[in-house]
Amino acid sequence: MASTDYRELMRHLHRAALLSERAGERMFTRRIGIGRTQLLVLRTIAEAGDKPPTQQAIADHLSLTKGAVSRQVDGARRHGWLEVAESPRSRREKSLRLTAAGRALLDEGLAVQREYERATDTHISAADLAASVRTLKTICELLEREEHS
Repeated sequence: MASTDYRELMRHLHRAALLSERAGERMFTRRIGIGRTQLLVLRTIAEAGDKPPTQQAIADHLSLTKGAVSRQVDGARRHGWLEVAESPRSRREKSLRLTAAGRALLDEGLAVQREYERATDTHISAADLAASVRTLKTICELLEREEHS
């Protein structure tokens, strides 16, 4: 791949990520009353199933700081969407579980997300989407390898 093509890909990727964050923040806030980051944190907790994740695991998974996750967890707990208890693995860790209200809020958010995804289906073919996913996954793997070397 020519270096100018790679730079253009990365420029568009960066721009798409920023626009996606802004649009998601507006869309979720307007439709369900919480921001995109809050929804991602709740979703990560829900998808963990029987092994509630730690705040550090959520931060790593979402590429957020532990402080950002902590603020989201505190807000969710205050609103009654999340229960925080001592982890059975360690007294220093907290176990996070969605409440019924948190699960209902997440379900609303996922419905909004599916609606948005269906709207993009008319603009991006399945083959193009699959190729983009493969390309971005490879770039992430290369960059992560570089980060850890």
